[in-house]
Amino acid sequence: MSLVVAAPKKRSTVSGAVTGEPWALIDAWAPGAGYRLTAGAGTNTRTYQKGTGFLVAPMMLVAALEGRTLTIQGWVAPTFLARLFALFLLPAETNIGTDGFVMLIPRRMANKVVNGLLTQLGLPTIP
Repeated sequence: MSLVVAAPKKRSTVSGAVTGEPWALIDAWAPGAGYRLTAGAGTNTRTYQKGTGFLVAPMMLVAALEGRTLTIQGWVAPTFLARLFALFLLPAETNIGTDGFVMLIPRRMANKVVNGLLTQLGLPTIP
């Protein structure tokens, strides 16, 4: 997965200037928050995932560094089976903001841990 231009309903996106190299902080935060690196090791765009989708929808995070600007995208991606049982009324991607009722529990879980990372990085949090 990579950083994409996405509608706010699909992915929560936060950007801001960072000082120094953010990767050490992000890589140290990920295991403690339950995220694991799934793509982009050693590059300036990295994808992290929390969960496998068995009980709770997987929570995704993409971090991309361009110059001194770090962009973080977070979203929840329900499995195909969950979407099938919901008659495809669940979207393939849902932001991790706290508004709305669709996939409320995994979105709140992701919002809490990602906001912890954003605070450590000195970036604005996701409401």
